[in-house]
Amino acid sequence: MTVTAAELRAYIEAFHRTLESVALQSLPPEHRSELLHSSLLPARITGYLSTQFGVAIEYERAAETSIDIVEGSARVEDLFLQIPPRVLAYGTGVLRGRGGGFAKLTFVGAFRLATAKDSLSFDDVAFKIGSWERVVEFVEVFGDNDATNWSVGKAESRAKDEVLVSLLQLTRAQEKRTSISDYIATFKDRTVLVLGAHDAEGLRRLQTISGILVSLGYEPILAKDIPDHPRHDLSQKVVAIGSISRFVVVDDSSPSGHLSEVELCKLNNWVTVLLRAGGVGGSWMTAGAAQTSNVIKELAYDPSSPGRAVEEAVGWAEDKLRELKRVYDATYPWRSRG
Repeated sequence: MTVTAAELRAYIEAFHRTLESVALQSLPPEHRSELLHSSLLPARITGYLSTQFGVAIEYERAAETSIDIVEGSARVEDLFLQIPPRVLAYGTGVLRGRGGGFAKLTFVGAFRLATAKDSLSFDDVAFKIGSWERVVEFVEVFGDNDATNWSVGKAESRAKDEVLVSLLQLTRAQEKRTSISDYIATFKDRTVLVLGAHDAEGLRRLQTISGILVSLGYEPILAKDIPDHPRHDLSQKVVAIGSISRFVVVDDSSPSGHLSEVELCKLNNWVTVLLRAGGVGGSWMTAGAAQTSNVIKELAYDPSSPGRAVEEAVGWAEDKLRELKRVYDATYPWRSRG
């Protein structure tokens, strides 16, 4: 069932109410304003609700915060962009992604999300067709307009995820005795989520893999390093941190809770390497994962000497990221603002 205008308004209100209250409990005062959505306020928030396809939430700077809902039968991309009919014939580009975004560039033409599962953000982006132009300060566009995706519970969960990510970054910055802004600038793009068993033997393997990643210039994060947060289970924490990681490395050598986490990697299309001690996986559930996804690699390794395998894993992941970038660069007719 499609979300209603009243439900979307309630979602936006609950998201910002929860973000403020959880940040108040979890973050020092000087870091609360650094949360993405907090930094956008005060703003005129416009929710675009398409009865056909999608939802969008736009933020425009204002003296005080207000919420408006625009509802229509057009796809959300058209509802949000408001392109005059006379220029719509210029064509559209199809975009795919979950939680990614574009910043400080110009789109020549309109766009379409590929599927209802896709979602993208646009930060300081201009859309231009001929003499027509629309400049966006910040907007998030989602293909899914089902009411279950826009409940108050979902709003509260996503707000907590945003605070959790900020809390992790703050914790890591303090460990490195640097500011959170310097940590983000230096380490965020090198974050690697490392998953696997957390029994004594599994933890030793994870720590060895993490040590090699550090030597290669990465910032590995284990699930146990993610700060605990009220009403966040492990899967929720993994999704929150996996979404900001460069890629994921899984020690798939013995049965553990990581088996469900591999499913999260598949679901979110994260670039992922499954390392298996002696080539033997922890479960048949993860066998053949690379056969159904081109962003997953299965790789045997020797736990007593894992250096070469981890280097191969990193090389493959970086090659895959470059390949994806080339594909997207060739697909999308925009590169930089100008």
